[in-house]
Amino acid sequence: MILNAIKKTISDYGLLHGGESVLVALSGGADSVCLTHALCAFKDEIGITVSAAHVNHGIRGEEADRDEEFARQFALSLGIEFYSVKLDIPAEAKESGVSEETAGRNARYAFFDSLCRRHGIDKIATAHNKNDNAETIAMNFIRGSTVKGLGGIPRRRGNIIRPLLDVSRGEIERYCAENELEYVTDSTNLSCDYTRNKARNMLIPLIEREFNSSFTETVTKNAVLAAEDSAYIDKTARAEYERIVADGRAEIKELISLDAAIRRRVVYYMLSEASGTKDDIGAAYVKSALSLAEKQSGASADFPHGVRLRNEYGFLVAEKRTEDTNPFECTLKSGENYIHELNAVVTLSTADERGRDGAVYLSAGEDDKIIIRSRCAGDIFYPCGMTGSKKVKEYFINEKIPRDKRPLVPIIEINGVIAAVGKRVDRRFLFTDKGIKIDFTEIREVEA
Repeated sequence: MILNAIKKTISDYGLLHGGESVLVALSGGADSVCLTHALCAFKDEIGITVSAAHVNHGIRGEEADRDEEFARQFALSLGIEFYSVKLDIPAEAKESGVSEETAGRNARYAFFDSLCRRHGIDKIATAHNKNDNAETIAMNFIRGSTVKGLGGIPRRRGNIIRPLLDVSRGEIERYCAENELEYVTDSTNLSCDYTRNKARNMLIPLIEREFNSSFTETVTKNAVLAAEDSAYIDKTARAEYERIVADGRAEIKELISLDAAIRRRVVYYMLSEASGTKDDIGAAYVKSALSLAEKQSGASADFPHGVRLRNEYGFLVAEKRTEDTNPFECTLKSGENYIHELNAVVTLSTADERGRDGAVYLSAGEDDKIIIRSRCAGDIFYPCGMTGSKKVKEYFINEKIPRDKRPLVPIIEINGVIAAVGKRVDRRFLFTDKGIKIDFTEIREVEA
């Protein structure tokens, strides 16, 4: 019996617990009607509260409005709360530059999440079934997928649960017939304009007709094994990620010493953590990131969601791209000077002796023109403790100062001559018994 199958999935995977509330994504189709009705049938038995939500995508005109009204009346007949929203998905897809499928999915989950936050709802239940899972696995295989992708649709992801994944579409339709449940049919499901519909209407029937009549059953059983294998590998990879990655930086020697399967996942975690999302980070990007680790220091590459990966002095660094820092220059006055680009207060004062407080002490007088600026091409100085002159660019490279930090290393110039680079003093301005003191303080410390 289908109710027992649903309850078993809920129990085996801990999808719902007594006292929790669940929001069903109710499209009005057979799958969501079945799920909503089934949860309501045993909600008192397991002690849950059920509500439903519908998204009108604004794609099918009157048909979409009909579906919304059907869902509303169905929820009303079950005595549960109902929420709906009408959107213009084609316009959102065009504006965001994604497919209507992607825009619709993003909008649905955004709406469901907002309802959960607003009404304190614990879980979101979607009506994906065994056939949907088979279609997803087939599409993932064709596109080129990892073991994780071959594990199919997860029964749980965060607060999203799928209680129907062990039930076939045929069983769902029989349940609706036995319980005299009406449902609506989305006309776009019959079109092959969408990738999933091609898999559903063309690919799967061909496989079952010509190669394996039990393909859906076979592939979903194999998916359980693939998901278990993937979970174990992910657990191992996550432990290695925590061990070798800190602040988005992984020592390349440590990274390449890992087994290939673990190494790929560690890099995937680096990219997803830096981007803040797991979307669009496919195997090709992970491969590209790993190839960067084999290049010379200084190599970099850009990835989706504004992420930049750099090979930097033996480390692979993943970070969000930032706009290049604008060149800056400021003539220092006695007292406090706020430098916007450095987000710091630079204090200029006279000094009769050199302290050990981390400030820069230079031989100069109050009447000298003292400038703080960013590096310019061709800058040269005579660093104390070194012989001869040194190009500032070469100094940065030798000191292994990250490329993205170099524009923020202040150059102190006195009467048109470089006197210090950061805290490295030019030996021509070495402090003796009297001069100036330049102190840097981050603005947040001043405000505190």
